[in-house]
Amino acid sequence: MREINPKGGTYQKPSNYVDLGWQLHIGNCIEVKKCHDLGHKRAEFDNSLYRNRCTDVIRICDVCKNIYHIDMSD
Repeated sequence: MREINPKGGTYQKPSNYVDLGWQLHIGNCIEVKKCHDLGHKRAEFDNSLYRNRCTDVIRICDVCKNIYHIDMSD
């Protein structure tokens, strides 16, 4: 049985951050690759509708001030 994620759809992007959209892999976007190459730690927020489905995981870099979405589901 699917369990609703209470955090699903609730993420609010800070106004001074840039949303880089959906990314397939690190090399897909110059900004994401630069952030990764610099070794920045990124926080993750599971914005998925259902708990533990990971269909909308938001990665957040507080150094670069950007976010991007990934789909980690099977």
